[in-house]
Amino acid sequence: AVVSTQSTGETLSNKLTLSESYTDSDKANESAQAQLQISAQTFTLLKAVRDEALRLGSPQVEIMSFDFGDVENVGKVVDRAVETMGGLDYLVLNQEELARGFLVKGRPIDHHFVERTFNVNVLSGIQIALKAMPHLQRSKGHIFVSSSALGEISKPGLAVFSSSKHAVNGFFYSLQQELLEKKSPVSLTLGAVGEVDAGDKTPLFTLPEWMVGEKVECAEVIMDSLLARPHTLTYPRIHLTLVRLQKLFG
Repeated sequence: AVVSTQSTGETLSNKLTLSESYTDSDKANESAQAQLQISAQTFTLLKAVRDEALRLGSPQVEIMSFDFGDVENVGKVVDRAVETMGGLDYLVLNQEELARGFLVKGRPIDHHFVERTFNVNVLSGIQIALKAMPHLQRSKGHIFVSSSALGEISKPGLAVFSSSKHAVNGFFYSLQQELLEKKSPVSLTLGAVGEVDAGDKTPLFTLPEWMVGEKVECAEVIMDSLLARPHTLTYPRIHLTLVRLQKLFG
């Protein structure tokens, strides 16, 4: 199941369609193109992504229009995937609400704004991961969680967004440690994704072009992690290195 509201998610869906899918190590010789469920809020976007994946040869692409701010019902995303595809091997969580707003001498930020950001960025991902866990245990599956450079440092005007990504890191790093400690068959990669060129979207950072990632390459890096299953992933690597140096010495 690919959960996405981002252009990187669209590109990742296409990359997965063109790849071979291995359900577990005991079936490595039985390969097939990936069956996908893609969930996002905008139906027209989902339909376009589905049509492209089918054109590229995916045998099955399910779409589910869903508002990830609806935390109480977000488990339906997993229910639908299991019902239509018979199980779950990979879960990609990159749903995101980009919240901007200055706290000092800016437009007042009310609690609804904060609540929605945390519902989409944090609580929905937690609920989906926990709901999917029994299915992933049966398939010896893998979870990829897309966090952000702003989960490691903060920036003026992005306090709410940054704090939500810090929360993502806190929860999923802890979950990862539990999976390792309990020798669970489920693995988890936490991805620290920096600035990626998203066309006409306003960038989070003011960076020189050589430090900005490319969404096709980003999707390829994420897809590689689904097979290699590293504990962490950083992209673009140079950006995250500089972020961490700023955190240490800035």
